[in-house]
Amino acid sequence: MSNIYVVIYTDLGDTTDGLARVTGAFNDKETAIQEMQSDVAYYLNVNEMFRITECDDKHTLVGNEEGGCLWQIITVVEVK
Repeated sequence: MSNIYVVIYTDLGDTTDGLARVTGAFNDKETAIQEMQSDVAYYLNVNEMFRITECDDKHTLVGNEEGGCLWQIITVVEVK
């Protein structure tokens, strides 16, 4: 049995559709964390008015529910 780690992000705010989008699927958690951190860094570079509000190895919230973005790492367990 092996896990797949899926990185998703959801734009937050009144003008968004609230749907999560996939940035990628990875065979190891460390790569998924690196991808999430890279995408967050890009977002912060483009949107300089936002700051990281919450962060751990499973999610990062930039801004808040009224405006910002939420990244999450979802663990999918492959059963053979």
